Amino acid sequence: MPPGTADVVAPDRGLVSSFRVAFDGVLRTMATQRNMKVHVVAGLMVAIVGMALPLDLSVRVSLLFAVSIVFFAEILNTALEALIDLFVHDFHHLAMVAKDAAAGGVLVFAITTVLVLVDILWTEWGLVQQNQDAVLRSCMFGIPLALNEALGLFVLRRPAFNVVRLVVSSALLAPLVWHTTDPVFAIVAVMLVVAAAAARLGYLPRDDGQRAATVG
Repeated sequence: MPPGTADVVAPDRGLVSSFRVAFDGVLRTMATQRNMKVHVVAGLMVAIVGMALPLDLSVRVSLLFAVSIVFFAEILNTALEALIDLFVHDFHHLAMVAKDAAAGGVLVFAITTVLVLVDILWTEWGLVQQNQDAVLRSCMFGIPLALNEALGLFVLRRPAFNVVRLVVSSALLAPLVWHTTDPVFAIVAVMLVVAAAAARLGYLPRDDGQRAATVG
């Protein structure tokens, strides 16, 4: 080992620490990236559909995979943009190409996810008609839930407001979870609501939060 190498080698993280920093990366992306906030609300709406309709296994897996790949792509895009900004301080054409290409990859996945959901609803429209009570329940509670989460992610910044938002979202989510046809989608919906609240409460940039204290 060359002299001085030991001084620059990062310490080996334990399993718990590795999970913690990974969760930090996800939550920080939710708190700071506009497109990720859109993906979170869209993922919640997909989960609401999955809770309402008795879809077969292949359809459920397709929806879960589609949502997860969009989240992965957006997180990876955020990491790439941060890395470019770290080393490229002036405009450079190749940096622009790299950022645009990464954003384009996320867009492709997002559009594909929408198409997958539309195709599922198209081919399973008979199932939708057979479960009108569940669909009505999803509209009554799911639409306000999605709007409340969007309000919290994009507008509300003060911690007290976000606590209230979490309580309201939990109340709206409860009847959907109680009547769910798939506990996995119920777990996904709960995780998204809790993660969004944790992101807004603990990962807002300091200058952003300070500005919001005067206008939020």
